[in-house]
Amino acid sequence: MFAPALLAAAPATAQAPAAARCVEDEKPPVACRMQVTTRKGVRDLRFDVGGRQIRFVGRAQGRWWSGTLDGKPAMGFERNRGHVVFSTTDLTRTFAWFYPASEHGTY
Repeated sequence: MFAPALLAAAPATAQAPAAARCVEDEKPPVACRMQVTTRKGVRDLRFDVGGRQIRFVGRAQGRWWSGTLDGKPAMGFERNRGHVVFSTTDLTRTFAWFYPASEHGTY
């Protein structure tokens, strides 16, 4: 689908790491850092969460996202600008990120 190795040769545009809030599998939100790199329209989102890294690689089409979450096929939905919820297509894992000011229900 969106194999990271296929993107390695393409020129990349990286944004500076940003503070965010991350939610794994419906647990409470925690502080995290997000880094976004774009290559050929594919976004590589890396989240540092408590000393671990979570990675989504894929594309956005409007409010919908498709790609992989830590290597497993996944889809996502942008609840509002700066708040995206992802789930693996086998529904075994969910992950959400948002900017602190964009938490759903607080704007």
